[in-house]
Amino acid sequence: MKSKSLPRSASSVKQRARADRVQAALPITLGEHFGKTRDISATGIYFEMPVEKELGSQVDFVIDLDTPGGALKMQCIGEVVRVQNADGKFGIAVKITSSELK
Repeated sequence: MKSKSLPRSASSVKQRARADRVQAALPITLGEHFGKTRDISATGIYFEMPVEKELGSQVDFVIDLDTPGGALKMQCIGEVVRVQNADGKFGIAVKITSSELK
């Protein structure tokens, strides 16, 4: 007997996506501005910056990674999907569309 799979609800998909996130305070550079990440996943990132970015805009940024093999930079391009004003800083959520380790 073949079992039927039930469709997943939007909330279960959202919970699964959140489970894949890792909290990390990593240095990030966006143009001439510096900030810190709050969390990151394979497809997205949330960071705080002193400058606001427009919802839907494309951003280029670099994340500094300190690995056992030495320092690496991850060059990323993404789309701004959420912006929040948080105590004089801006919380920016980005959907990563491409990345490259350097």
